Amino acid sequence: MNRKRLPVFFIAVSLLFLLSCGLDVFYYIDYIPDSNYTDISGSILLPSSGAAGYGSAEYFTHFIIFYRIYVSDRLHSGRVEIQDMGNINAMLYTDWSTFNNLTNKDSTTVNTSNLENSFYARRYYLLALETMDGDPVNINNVLSSGSLGRTLTIDFPTQNTEKPTLSLSGGDEYVLLRAMQGQGIDINPVPDNQDDQRRDHPYFQNDELLYNDAPISFPVPAGTNNADTYGRAQTSPPSRYTYVSMYIAAVGRQYLTTIYSQPTFIGIFKLPDRF
Repeated sequence: MNRKRLPVFFIAVSLLFLLSCGLDVFYYIDYIPDSNYTDISGSILLPSSGAAGYGSAEYFTHFIIFYRIYVSDRLHSGRVEIQDMGNINAMLYTDWSTFNNLTNKDSTTVNTSNLENSFYARRYYLLALETMDGDPVNINNVLSSGSLGRTLTIDFPTQNTEKPTLSLSGGDEYVLLRAMQGQGIDINPVPDNQDDQRRDHPYFQNDELLYNDAPISFPVPAGTNNADTYGRAQTSPPSRYTYVSMYIAAVGRQYLTTIYSQPTFIGIFKLPDRF
């Protein structure tokens, strides 16, 4: 071997060795813009396919929405601000504070590798959907690449008995459904849809079976109803209002690795009464 080429040879071998030794590859999906929300509606302009991580040759697969319901003795009017959360339910503020580090878009140290587990640990579960006619629909398909660049809107009606909905840029509306399972447990949401053909997914509507039967402790005991709901000590008059807090994030895939964007806070909304 020509000795003059030894340095180049060893440099090349060293580079190959380094590249094969498990150096971390950084996969990135850009964050979702902030929500424009009121007390009855939240809307977000979803990233386009030109945003980092969302293009056809990159990682994005779909968006996911996390939620948790909170029982309260307070009837709040207007948009829920940070200073209002503790008055509605102390755990609502605690959860918001916990996720605040994840949602901080100015931070350069946010780690979203275990995002779903981070939300499950706070008993936040994944939203489901059905059509306005009550037919099942896969929310991952609704919020896949066809949703990019569109405005996602979640509406909570002020009229009792109406159902909260999700739509994309004024297109088809879908009815919001609570989760059935999460983190390996049965959420066992009640009441079921006993007035409708589908009984397996309750709606986001306030009901005595919801606000009077909510777990208080972590972890949620087996067989507990409404594991997606956090109650509070009963007062006089008793707590009878329910609010939901929501976050959205993007999910991607690179070979065997699932990747996530930073989550974005959608808002806090009062559930309409069921009857």
